[in-house]
Amino acid sequence: MARVTPPRTVKKLEKRAAEVVADHEVFTLRKLDYADLPRSVFVFDCPDWCNVIAETPDGQLVLVWQYRFGTDALSLEVPGGVIDPGEGPEEAARRELREETGYEADAFELLSVVEPNPALQGNRCFTFVARGARPSGQTAFDDLEECEVALVPIASIPELIDERHVTHALVVVALETYWRKKA
Repeated sequence: MARVTPPRTVKKLEKRAAEVVADHEVFTLRKLDYADLPRSVFVFDCPDWCNVIAETPDGQLVLVWQYRFGTDALSLEVPGGVIDPGEGPEEAARRELREETGYEADAFELLSVVEPNPALQGNRCFTFVARGARPSGQTAFDDLEECEVALVPIASIPELIDERHVTHALVVVALETYWRKKA
């Protein structure tokens, strides 16, 4: 196990006040004031997210193409999305796989939990591996979503990343972790 030395001088700050500045459905903007800081800090409150690395029995990954508003481009990604209120991470992963791809899998295993951007956000992204993924029905996209399934060989993960076919940071981290741990 890795040994990490705790910080000697850096400490958690004392929060004096928090105020919701704006609520925009997918995130809330909060203004925070701290005792030892000369100005306010702004953070985004986002729900937790999930990603699914779905393996088919014949050695393929179930990926999706979808349009991303932030980059104004198509993006090749693993299925995933927001964990709804009252929903557990694995339950959300199963739902997202089914909704975005029409695939289901019997075995889900938690691969990793990361913090997407701790400088500005407090949420987490849970990545699951779904083994034995198989088509099982229709997709059910959200109102601002449209996906197209792309099956790619598991062995192509390094090229997908190195050749910039996959550029979404959370997907890259999920695939890199999967590739490192799959042996």
